[in-house]
Amino acid sequence: MAALLAIGALIYWIYQTRITGIVSEGIVGTHEERDLPDVVLNLVSKPLFKVDKSGSPSAELVESWEVNSEANLYIVKLRPNLVWSDGVAIKAQDIYLAIPDVSINTPDDLTLEFKLAESFSPFPTLLTKPVLRKSSQTPHGFELVGVGPYSVKSIKKDGPFVKKVDFRSEDKSLPEVALTFYPNEKIAKTALKLGEIQSLLGVNETSDIELNNIGIKAYSNYRQLVTVFLNTENPILSDENLRLAMAYSAPEIEGEDVAVTPVSPHSWAFNSGVKDYLNNPDKARESLKKVQKGKEEQIILTATSSLEEVGEKVVDSWNRIGLKAILRVESGIPQNFEALLITQNIPADPDQYSLWHSTQKGVTNISNLVSPRVDKDLEDGRKVADLETRKQKYQDFQKILLDQAPAIFLYFPKYQVVYMKKAESGLNKVLPIQLSNLN
Repeated sequence: MAALLAIGALIYWIYQTRITGIVSEGIVGTHEERDLPDVVLNLVSKPLFKVDKSGSPSAELVESWEVNSEANLYIVKLRPNLVWSDGVAIKAQDIYLAIPDVSINTPDDLTLEFKLAESFSPFPTLLTKPVLRKSSQTPHGFELVGVGPYSVKSIKKDGPFVKKVDFRSEDKSLPEVALTFYPNEKIAKTALKLGEIQSLLGVNETSDIELNNIGIKAYSNYRQLVTVFLNTENPILSDENLRLAMAYSAPEIEGEDVAVTPVSPHSWAFNSGVKDYLNNPDKARESLKKVQKGKEEQIILTATSSLEEVGEKVVDSWNRIGLKAILRVESGIPQNFEALLITQNIPADPDQYSLWHSTQKGVTNISNLVSPRVDKDLEDGRKVADLETRKQKYQDFQKILLDQAPAIFLYFPKYQVVYMKKAESGLNKVLPIQLSNLN
């Protein structure tokens, strides 16, 4: 039976790559046309701005831009002679943009004016989504037409949900792309094994994959952070010294890009002078001695299923310094928790107002942190345009945040692609386009 499956997979691969020149990909997730991930949209289009590894914005489809002294008015000039993939000239008023609390005007065909309700100096980093053409014929207000190397050949849906998208390019050096969506990773891996797809994007777990004729590519992803959030309103974890003990004792995960702060180490605002957390049991025990009460109580670490192995290592490290910790694995994110291990998206800019400001407590500030100094740094950092002033604010923010330890920052996860080795040549032409926003 295994031999027949292997032969079937080989025949399918030969048909797709040698006869039709198609790269077939799988991706896990349930999406409607209005919320397709960037790994899909990057085939179709490019953004107004791109962000480099340091988190600094630069022009992509923009010729120039300017901002007023209050950082609440941005005037963006498009590059001349831009066209949509169907050859129609791009006009500023035809670009689909939906940004909360922002008024958008188009005084001429090449100018976009963004009027913000409040000062926000990192605003250009919000304009890094692939641009699409506005349409009154769709419920979401746009069509899948952009300025990228690919156009949509066909799209299949099950009700509102996208099941498969086929892409083609006028560039004959680029293969066609067939991208299929799967409800979970197990089903997607089975599809890869059966040869229904040649590659699987964004794989969480690769230890269960047989590596015969299979390759794995791993890309550092500084837009996500694996973090243990500590509920600062919990009677036990409200003790800062206990949280520090947990942070100091947490392990460095072998083979991963260790996080020092919640800001990428490549960021222009990264603070390299903060305390040395992770895998520091001596400092952990020193902090634990200062805990007045509660250190003998049981601590429950809740983790998502994809991070179960990491969770086991974290719990083991806490127990080794004398804490009583257990792991609980859940499929979703609970409303109430003591400690929570998840993968969180972080912005390219060091502005993390939504994640840590006290006004976001109980919403996106899931540690329920209340810190006047953190609040002030985050408020000031987004209001001024001067880069050096912003850097000082965000470096102080990182220092104070780590001193108060509302969370333990473990590592920046890798974006993994599993693929048939025989399909690598075509895949190598497509992946740089799809993953262009990974730093």
